[in-house]
Amino acid sequence: MREASSVRVTTLMDNDPWLEGLRVSWGLSFYVEVFSKGARHILLMDTGGSPDLLLENASKLHLNLREVETVFISHWHADHCGALDHLLGILPTSTPIYFPSENSSWFRRIREAGKVPIACAGPVRLMEGVWSTGNLGRGIAEHSLMVNVERKGLLLLVGCSHPGVLRILRRAREVSGGSVYGVIGGFHISSAREGARVGRALREMDVRLVSPCHCTRPPARREIKRVVGEAYVENGVGRVLSIGSLG
Repeated sequence: MREASSVRVTTLMDNDPWLEGLRVSWGLSFYVEVFSKGARHILLMDTGGSPDLLLENASKLHLNLREVETVFISHWHADHCGALDHLLGILPTSTPIYFPSENSSWFRRIREAGKVPIACAGPVRLMEGVWSTGNLGRGIAEHSLMVNVERKGLLLLVGCSHPGVLRILRRAREVSGGSVYGVIGGFHISSAREGARVGRALREMDVRLVSPCHCTRPPARREIKRVVGEAYVENGVGRVLSIGSLG
């Protein structure tokens, strides 16, 4: 798998705040900037549920959603794709929009808006150093975003981890043939017991950056933090995480 030189991830929507003055809501959206060979590429992973809140946060963070080149929807739940309809009206023609599975209603609307829907049944390359894990969901179709960063390894961005966050990590390692440097997003676990189990597994995999948010409940977060120690990074709306040497 080819590498990107660096990546910067800004949390646009989440249940919790990081910076004052930004709006919070149940849901998730990441503004992802990938730097490779002197070029900067912008992806939006998930949209949150409210176009108004997404646009307000983007404006306050000085992020231009019209510059988004690629949209990646982790799964079909409204708190992850609810603002997509609005984005269809502002994104450039032929913008690719990646999904874990086909959806006839959504795909029709996307094509009518002049955009390109792409279902990722298996691993799919989005651009240099950036891949989909491919759909891992049995009941709920879901895929995750992988960015392979030089001298670091994989950064894995997860939406809700319905297939299981550890299963997603194993798939990412299988696809890339390398190690996972960091994981950011919703882990979909609630209890301290689940948090301890996931935390131990992440520590054993030598994951250096662990930043759970959204559907990771506080008891699970606290236990993950206790187990992984300095690898733990708090998240919330307005948080910016950079990996690699930004270009």
